[in-house]
Amino acid sequence: MFKSLILSELKKQKEALSIPYEAIASRAGLGIATVKRAFSGHDISLDTLDKIAVALGCEIAIKPKQSPKALYQAQIEKKAQEIVNRVIHTSALENQVPSDEAMKKMLAQAK
Repeated sequence: MFKSLILSELKKQKEALSIPYEAIASRAGLGIATVKRAFSGHDISLDTLDKIAVALGCEIAIKPKQSPKALYQAQIEKKAQEIVNRVIHTSALENQVPSDEAMKKMLAQAK
């Protein structure tokens, strides 16, 4: 999936530059057949994709969807909710379901 997204962007760059496969292969230090296979969608390594990207003046990078702090906070929220849900389910079996206010307090304490 990610390779196809990368390849799609590389195809756009190739078209924008109007550069032939031969030039890309030469700049990337790859064979022409390898470059053609890459652009036709065959399974190739990330290393090969990276070489093609560099030859086209691009770079392959990872961009986090959220900050580490936000990710950590989301994990805390999820774990706290799991703990509270266990208490709620156990209480429900005993017909002692806590009030909404009590559940909010348990969630805050679990965090």
